[in-house]
Order: sequence, then C-alpha cells, then structure tokens
Amino acid sequence: MITSSWLILQALYSPHDERVERCEDKKITYSIIIAVKDEDPEVIGSLVENLKGLEYPEFEVIIVSDDSPERFREIEKLEVPKNFRIVRREAPTGRKAGALNYGVSLAKGEVLVFLDSEARVERDFLKILSRTPWEDAVALRLKVRESKGRLQRLYSQMTDYSMEHLFLGRAVRGFPIFPNGSAFAIRREVLASLGGWNEGKVAEDLDMGIRLFLHGYQVRYIHDIVVETLAPFTWRDLFQQIRRWAYGSGELLGSSLKMLTKGGRGLEGFVYANQWGIYPLFLLTALVVGALDIWFRPSLLAVATSFGIYAISALIFSLSSRTVESDLRLPVMILAASLIGYLSGLLRINFKWSVTPKRPKGNEETPLILKVISWTYYIIGIFSIRDDVIMGLVLVVVSLLMLSIP
Repeated sequence: MITSSWLILQALYSPHDERVERCEDKKITYSIIIAVKDEDPEVIGSLVENLKGLEYPEFEVIIVSDDSPERFREIEKLEVPKNFRIVRREAPTGRKAGALNYGVSLAKGEVLVFLDSEARVERDFLKILSRTPWEDAVALRLKVRESKGRLQRLYSQMTDYSMEHLFLGRAVRGFPIFPNGSAFAIRREVLASLGGWNEGKVAEDLDMGIRLFLHGYQVRYIHDIVVETLAPFTWRDLFQQIRRWAYGSGELLGSSLKMLTKGGRGLEGFVYANQWGIYPLFLLTALVVGALDIWFRPSLLAVATSFGIYAISALIFSLSSRTVESDLRLPVMILAASLIGYLSGLLRINFKWSVTPKRPKGNEETPLILKVISWTYYIIGIFSIRDDVIMGLVLVVVSLLMLSIP
C-alpha cells in the first residue's frame, strides 16, 4: 500500500500551466559556482564558452576543482574572462558540498547560482531570473539535451516527468520543493543562516532542501527557466547515478523524519525525500516473503490481491507519464539501484563517489552488486514457484529483466 500510494500520488500531481509574472530587472549581482572533479577539460571548456555568452552586467563564475595537480594544469589552460575564476582546493574535504562552500567563500554576489559542469543555459538566463520574483531560494527546470540513443531518450522522458509532476505539479499544490543541485539559486544571507552546505553528505542538495523547509524558508520552482543537462550514456552509469541518489536519501532518513513535525506538508515532504526507499519496498517485501515461504506461506488471495494492487498503481503511474518510448528494463533497474542505494545509505556503508561520464565510453560490465541481486531474485523465485505460483513467477520475471540489463 505504501509503494502503490506513492505511485498513484505522483500520477495525481498532474502538471498545470504556471503563469509566471515578471517584474523589473532588480540589478542583482550573481555568483555562479560550479564544483568539478575528474571532468574532461573539453567539458569545462564548453561550459566556459556557454557562460561567457550570458547577457547580464554583473555576474561572476567560480569553478572549484578537486582534481589532481596534473589534471588541474589542463583546466588552467582555458582562456577565461576577468569575471571568471578557476581555483583548486588543496584539501578536497567534505565531498561536493565542501567544494561548493569553498566557492561561496570566494563569491561576491548577492545571489548564488549552483550548476553542474554539463549545464548549459540561454544567454538571457540571469536576465530572466532577475526579473522573476522569489523570496529565499529557487529551483529551476532541468531538460536533457542531445538525446540520441534509446537510453538517453528514456532518461529524458523520466526527467521531463519529474519536472512536470514532482516539481511543477507539487509546487502549484503548495508542497515543499527540494532543490536539484544542478539548477539551484539561493540568496547569500539565506545560505549563510543555514551554515552553508552540509559537508560530507552524498545528496547535499536534498539535505539543503530539508533544512530550508525545517527553517521555514520558501523554495520556488520556476518551470520556464531551463537548464540543459546530459543523460547517462550507459546502463551502468545510470545505475550508479540512481544508486547515488538513493544512498543520499537513505543517509538522510534521520533528518527527513524531522519534517513530520510540520503537519501535512511535512508528511508529504518526508515521503518525497524517501521516494528512493519507497519505490523498491514492495518488491523487497515480495523477496523476503518468498525467502520465508517455507515457514510463512500467505494465502493465494493475499498474494494475488497484493500484486494486483501494485500492478494497477504501476499502470496508473505509467499512463500518467505519457511516454513515447518504453523499456521494462528501466523501471526494474531503477528498483534494483534504489534498493541497493537506499539500504546502503541507511546502514552508512562506505560510498565511493564517481563522476557520471559526459561522453560515450566503451562497453562496461554490469555492476557485480546488480548481478548478485538479480540471481538472488531468480533463486528465491524458483524455490517459491512450487508452492506460490504468482510470487515465484513475479520474482523470476523481475530477475530475468535485471539480468537482461546490458
């Protein structure tokens, strides 16, 4: 019921057109801060070229590198305007949040804008942002560019759905908005009041959203200011990315529980913050029940009813997404990555961060942990199928879909 409720709830967050009123340009000064590590110098060079074209009088760009001295020397060779700075941290502590805090310490702008290295914006990006009224912080729309392969198109559809339902749909209903660190702006004094980014957290942006909500700050979502991003090129890269998001969610369970003290909006915010633990909850329960089938054998009616409710909610969720292209391996892979990541975050298992490649690479092997969980589902499904046909078949089908992920 928990998993099904969240799937149906997302479908009910149908997007609405948001009429954004513009005001006169307030002549705000901006500092754009980007943290980079292990990025190709060409990617950073393309970012610099994009931001050089911004049509706005008062802004600066600060690129903070946590790279080795050798790689940083390659980045330093880039020609940048006077209002651009490329700096390296000698002691890269605190993960990405530490780099962002270092950039903030160098920044002079009234408003701090945080982007990723693959972000690309229109020339009037800052001009429109300065003419849009907002109070404390603002989350901006992400849109995937260069969706050439099938996986990129699937990821693009997933991103569009998230922006329309989980951001725009929730925003117009007054639910708390949690910023995406790839497209986020905040007033300097607001960030300072929170003590900056929480260093060491894997999902520093989700942590920021939780703290903003708990302290009573408003995060506005603006759907018509677009920040273009890239999709992962391989299934392995997408698996690792979702696993990272889920890990960050599980790691922040204690913080997100505090939102339950804020009434209905806090409850909804808690559910949103823990969605990566909710998605795989039903299939995890099915796996546990299947493994305990010898001692605990639920009735056929209970099993059929449970899977029926889940199937209906999944169908409603799927229809609400209005996808043009589909692949059953994608939701199964998301479930597996979410399960592994969220549990790892809860248990605080050591997490090794790696950058998502910004260009195609050679074929890579499926992560070992995904193979392990795939065969676990398969073995338990085979053992369960004799006494519980529905349970066993579902587990086997799920395992075969996982094993088919390239």
